[in-house]
Amino acid sequence: MDDNRISNLIITLSSLYELLLNVGNSFDVQESAEAFLKKLMAQKNLSFAAYYNYENKNTLVKVHSIPKTRVQQYEIDGGLQEIFIHDQFSILDKTHPYFQFMTNLTGMPAKEYVVYYTGLKSVILLGRKKSSFIRQDIITWEMVLNKFGRFMESLQSHHRIKDEIRIKEEQAKIIEQNNEKLKKQNDDLLNYIRSNDELEQFAYRASHDLNAPLITIIEFSKMLAAQTEGALSEKQSLLLKYILESGLQMRSLVNGILDYSKITGTTLNLKNINLYESIETIRNLLYHSLNETKGEIIVKSSTEFIVADDTKITQLFLNLISNALKFRKEDVNPQILIKGERNDKEYKFSIGDNGIGIPIKNQEKIFELFSKVQRKGKIEGHGIGLNTCRQIIEQHKGKIWLESKPSEGTTFHFTISRMKLPASTKA
Repeated sequence: MDDNRISNLIITLSSLYELLLNVGNSFDVQESAEAFLKKLMAQKNLSFAAYYNYENKNTLVKVHSIPKTRVQQYEIDGGLQEIFIHDQFSILDKTHPYFQFMTNLTGMPAKEYVVYYTGLKSVILLGRKKSSFIRQDIITWEMVLNKFGRFMESLQSHHRIKDEIRIKEEQAKIIEQNNEKLKKQNDDLLNYIRSNDELEQFAYRASHDLNAPLITIIEFSKMLAAQTEGALSEKQSLLLKYILESGLQMRSLVNGILDYSKITGTTLNLKNINLYESIETIRNLLYHSLNETKGEIIVKSSTEFIVADDTKITQLFLNLISNALKFRKEDVNPQILIKGERNDKEYKFSIGDNGIGIPIKNQEKIFELFSKVQRKGKIEGHGIGLNTCRQIIEQHKGKIWLESKPSEGTTFHFTISRMKLPASTKA
């Protein structure tokens, strides 16, 4: 090798290593690629330079190019894969079968391209518009370009690890925040349960303690009315009547609160219930009301057995049947029709009557606590019964709704989810 050739080789290697050293000034992938490609183009008289990652065995993904190209990633076929894998570099002129592929990839017409397979999965693509590449020069550049590819892959790997660490730190922070929220929600729930239990206990004690003086007021009012019959003025008799009616209304409200405090507990004591026997029990409880009104409870069709809480289901049917008797038409014998059916997921029941019906304006709020229906200027009930029904049904994972037309009667529909008996109950 002559002295000029050796001198050119030394100059080329020196300039390329200088390029490689300059790359280390930045730890940003884009900046490093841009700095290296700019100096390479200036020193080696290139019209195009680009750095790609070779991913998924058949896709080139652009990291940076000078000038910038529109194509960000490109599918490659098996033949080009072979060139990348088996040849460290390839010179592609217009006679090469993949020359047009490179033109499509870059969008930059060139006289020749050089493709380097660098690092472990990187591709450097160089192009010239006028002059041709000299093979000996390309061999000289090979070592430095390969080191650049390895450096870039390490830098990208470093960034990926940093990103993964950052993502995991963010996820850990989110998990910690969610745990704190969950802890707060649990604390709030425990406080709610505690306050709810205390409220139920208070409601039970208060309503129980109120019952005794109310009974005294009611009974003494009855005694006073009986003993003073005919001796009081019309106004005095009316005042005594108001006292008695108010006492009875208050007692009804207290009893409603007592029932509500007993029924609204979330625990279900599941049993296999014979509905026909439960309805017969309700007939006995309502014997006097049925006898006075000449009312009739008709079970047209129903599933005989259901798995549910016996006490709560009895209260549910009792409340709905009692309402049907209470809101009857004058001079019309009340008829209460009970129907039931079941499917794979739930039981469905309806309890219909031939009573006065519920005004449309009341139907949306009828299940709210202390919601009352007014009839002929008189407010009926204490507004607890239907809310209790909804509570019982929701505890049994069902829903309740109604159909009603004024003067034509009301039908309550409700569902109860089919449940399994606990193992201890089966035994």
